[in-house]
Amino acid sequence: MWITEDEAVVMFARYCRARFGKSASRRVREKARTLEQRGDTRGHLIWNKVAEAIDEEAKLRAAAAATSPVSSPRRARDRAA
Repeated sequence: MWITEDEAVVMFARYCRARFGKSASRRVREKARTLEQRGDTRGHLIWNKVAEAIDEEAKLRAAAAATSPVSSPRRARDRAA
């Protein structure tokens, strides 16, 4: 099975978000800058795509959190336990 570059970018963005948390985008952009300084334009491009995917996922999560109910039955049950 072959994956596309875009699929790889999304998968690695999710990995970085899980690994580095809120600092993922910053760390990935630092890596992109380092690669650019070394003359690796392709690496710079890919790492920037990963950072953009991280930022996009964060926006989607924030939007979902803003539209979800404040309290759900599961959360209420967990608090009661």
